[in-house]
Amino acid sequence: MDSAHPEAHGEMGPLFSPDEKRDPTLRFRSTLRADDLIGRSPPMVELLRQLSLLAPLDVSVLLTGPSGTGKTHVARVMHASSPRAAAGNFVELSCANLPDNLVESELFGAAPGAHSTAVKAVEGKVFAARGGTLLFDEIAELSLPAQAKLLQLLQSREYYPLGASRPRAADVRVIAATNCDLKARVARREFREDLYYRLHVVPIRVPSLAERRDDIPELAQHFCVRACVRHRLPPLHLSQWTLVTAQAASWPGNIRELANAVEAAVIRAAGEDAREVETRHLLPDREVRHDSATPLNYREALRRFQTHLVRGTLEDSNWNVAEAARRLALTRAHIYNLMQTLDISRP
Repeated sequence: MDSAHPEAHGEMGPLFSPDEKRDPTLRFRSTLRADDLIGRSPPMVELLRQLSLLAPLDVSVLLTGPSGTGKTHVARVMHASSPRAAAGNFVELSCANLPDNLVESELFGAAPGAHSTAVKAVEGKVFAARGGTLLFDEIAELSLPAQAKLLQLLQSREYYPLGASRPRAADVRVIAATNCDLKARVARREFREDLYYRLHVVPIRVPSLAERRDDIPELAQHFCVRACVRHRLPPLHLSQWTLVTAQAASWPGNIRELANAVEAAVIRAAGEDAREVETRHLLPDREVRHDSATPLNYREALRRFQTHLVRGTLEDSNWNVAEAARRLALTRAHIYNLMQTLDISRP
């Protein structure tokens, strides 16, 4: 921003500090407890912006995005950064494979004698999360009868434990998470439309790792440090070429897959008494045409990174150039030029 413009500086000083220019997430992180949300790419800036806005508000949120992107962790950040963190717990309910006959007991609890196994009072998830946050993970897997019970809870903010005659107040903030297209499920009558709009008050999409490749090196180093501490291993770091390869590689399982791969790589490297984690430790089943003992200059490192990135994106897109261009935010002509320059051709 040019100081010649009056809006760049005012009586309050510059709009952005030098640190904020280097890391645009800082202004949002200052209001969040989000140290483990690693990254400063544009998709992460947008995610943190939305979280900083919504975390303090007592509003239902629907988290969407591919599997393995960290939706549960995002929900935890929202709770930890909200006033409810001091008043109650963060409680997670997995809706996958939850039998219909256990939904009421699991969610609302049961009075003594309400069913054969309730010999004493059973407190449900709503009670456990009182004053705090209740996450419905994999909400799309909730059966239709269970969806009706959840809708009633959201509408009345009251619930009856199984076998009880008096209602209890439901003082919980509800966050739902799914990797499914709920709107499509509504169209197929697999998900209640009224519940969908109750949950869809404020949707937040958690980006895939492919959308935030710039964050992969920082994420990989973070997981490397975490693995060393968890397993009480000597400190290790990922080599320059390993980071380049990780950034160019395909991670369909997103952050979960990357974290597991780095943890396994650290264990392999430590078992060899290696000084750093190499590509062969991270991707042992993939061919890597690079001698890690040979230092890379900038031009060669950039060329190899571009080759891995473009080839990997084309392979993930089934060699559909238009789709690869969309994912990389490039024109089709640019992709064709890169394929020619980097000597990339479809097998």
